[in-house]
Amino acid sequence: MSVCDPHHDKIDELVKQMWTIPAHTQEGRRAKVNVPIACIMGRGWDENDKDADYDIRMARSLLIEFVAGEPAQQLQKQFVA
Repeated sequence: MSVCDPHHDKIDELVKQMWTIPAHTQEGRRAKVNVPIACIMGRGWDENDKDADYDIRMARSLLIEFVAGEPAQQLQKQFVA
């Protein structure tokens, strides 16, 4: 990250700390998977399925699968075209 963007620098710092914390429960894994969805995935990750590129759709689908349960269903609904 750059000195010019303290917001992203702080996010980077927090994400690096988060990766070191083991996720032993389903809820812990779900919380960890939400980080890339909410904070890391680049441009286009939030486009609906008909507009998103293949690689974005596949990565997003995998991450949402790891979230599992009702939270995953809610996430998936927002991307259906």
